[in-house]
Amino acid sequence: MPVGNVAVWHGREAGRPFRLRWLCSLAVGLAAVPAAGQAPPGQAQAAGRGTSFTRQVAPILSRKCGGCHIAGNKGNFQMPSHAALLASGFVQRGNPSASRLLEVILSGDMPRGGDRVGADEVAVLTKWIAAGAPFDGPDPTASIEALARAAAPPPPVPPPAKPVAVRAGEVAFSTDIAPILIAQCVTCHDDRDPDANLRMTTLDGLLAGGRSKSPVLVGKGAESLLVRKLRGRGIDGQRMPLNKNPLPDDAIALIERWIDEGARLDVLTGKTPLDAVASAGRSRRLSDRELATIRFAAGEKVWRRAIPDDQPRVVAREQLCLIGNLPEARMEAAAAEADGLVDRVRKELVAGDGPLLKGGVVVFTFDKPYDYSAFWQEVVGVERPRGVIGHAGVSGDVAYGALAVPARGADEADVRLLLAEQIAAAALAGRDLPAWFVTGAGRAVAVRISPKAPLAQEWKKDLAAAIERVGMAKNYFNGQSEPGAAAVVGGGFVGAIASGNRLRQFVELVDGGMPFDEAFAKIFKQQPFPAFEAWEAKAGSAGRGRGR
Repeated sequence: MPVGNVAVWHGREAGRPFRLRWLCSLAVGLAAVPAAGQAPPGQAQAAGRGTSFTRQVAPILSRKCGGCHIAGNKGNFQMPSHAALLASGFVQRGNPSASRLLEVILSGDMPRGGDRVGADEVAVLTKWIAAGAPFDGPDPTASIEALARAAAPPPPVPPPAKPVAVRAGEVAFSTDIAPILIAQCVTCHDDRDPDANLRMTTLDGLLAGGRSKSPVLVGKGAESLLVRKLRGRGIDGQRMPLNKNPLPDDAIALIERWIDEGARLDVLTGKTPLDAVASAGRSRRLSDRELATIRFAAGEKVWRRAIPDDQPRVVAREQLCLIGNLPEARMEAAAAEADGLVDRVRKELVAGDGPLLKGGVVVFTFDKPYDYSAFWQEVVGVERPRGVIGHAGVSGDVAYGALAVPARGADEADVRLLLAEQIAAAALAGRDLPAWFVTGAGRAVAVRISPKAPLAQEWKKDLAAAIERVGMAKNYFNGQSEPGAAAVVGGGFVGAIASGNRLRQFVELVDGGMPFDEAFAKIFKQQPFPAFEAWEAKAGSAGRGRGR
């Protein structure tokens, strides 16, 4: 077969037909490669020694083969690491022409789906194999995907997605697209170990992309990798979702139309988890009563997921659902107390006659601290910090507060204080506000309602010491401070700046659609960081003066 001409050779190996399409540029590059069974010349080895597996070869294998043969085991062949690739026999050290890896690439058999290996990439693989297929990292069993991610320059960060108004007839991300992604994609493309390094738990993560860059070409739905993967057309690797039935054509068409319309977000932010975005979309569509039915039922599911062996008691009211394992008498007493607190908290947060939070809040109450720890581990995903007995958050459709109720005999004013804190914090968490603000405002509201509670007085006395334990302002805002101290500091900070009806005015702006930072600056006259530093200097100095 003459070098420099394009020729096709048909043959058989192991009973399976194959063909080699020799391209002139590749043939010239391979002309110097030794034949099978011959020792590679020293010159070939020297030429290839500069080829790095970790920086050059791994990224090629990850891009071109990753979906089928690194993450997957397509055709019963998998090469998750350098060691596994060498053990497979697909690479013959020093002999590119005898290496099955190059053969299937040059034949056009691999990779399937149209994303071919370029001549420059083949040259890298050829030189690496000719040099003996060396490994230049500390661990040849390390994941090829991990090596490729480490070698790749950080992808350009797209601008954060901001919500826009969606007109009638247009596709709404929160109600039309997010539920599909949650059901079909997030299981594999999560935050812990995402397939193809693509995180789809938020819209910003989806738009940023992974190993194959962004799967969304804004305004070009049919050309977007996301749509092509769902249809199984013009792709490298397998159709998505993997190991599931293909999406219905109308669902794929809806995603394509959403991209054509600008891949827009209609509620919350691009950093908000998709389940919260979908919940907010449902919240807009449903009535207060309809949403409460969904939210309270979802609360019971959260409990069963976290504590499956303990059937909870459930007491539902109009704006509140109490779920817990307190003894019956204590549960009824806690429910009556909480029900009475809802309206007091609402008046602190909400102007007019609107609900505390559309669809209400769920408060989980635990009789034993270890039950609360199990709940925290399951729902938050980490161990419960020492000393923390309550927190608030959002889990899917559930805006919740959680509380390890003090043992029988505790001061009733303290129980009232703690319940008010979690009811207020849950209502704020349901509005997708920053965690530091949720914690601080929840505590500030509780202290207003029950200022004489012994625990409220203890928080006040501990403020100066807590400021010292929290440390730098950036640690406080990033959630890197000791949680117990941060809660004390947050209550003092928000309580100081949100005097009078400012907190209610702030919530009114947020409920009207104003972003958090803009609403904060409008009501409190500066941004959170400088406001905190000014307050911290004054409060810390006053505390040290009292201590002398």
